[in-house]
Amino acid sequence: MSAENTLTKINMDEWRWIIQGQIEGKKRDYTSGLLAAERRGVAKGIEQGVQQNARENARNLLKEGDAPEKIARCCSLPLEEVLALKSELKTES
Repeated sequence: MSAENTLTKINMDEWRWIIQGQIEGKKRDYTSGLLAAERRGVAKGIEQGVQQNARENARNLLKEGDAPEKIARCCSLPLEEVLALKSELKTES
C-alpha cells in the first residue's frame, strides 16, 4: 500500500510540474508579446514625432521663403509633400 501511495504521489508531482511549466511558459510568452508590442509602439511614436518635426521645420522654412527643393533635401521629405505644405500655407493666408 505504501509503495502504491508513493507512486501515486510521484505521478501527481510530475503532472503538477508539467502543468506549472506550461503556465510559466504561457506567462513568459504573454510578457514577451507585451514587451514586443510596446517596443513597436515606441518606435512608431518616435518615427511619427520625427516626421511631424520635419514637416514643422519645412513649414517654417517655407514661411521664410526658402526654395521647396532645398527644404525637401534638408528636411528629408519628398518634394511633393513640401509642395503640398506650401499650398496649405497659401490657403491659410
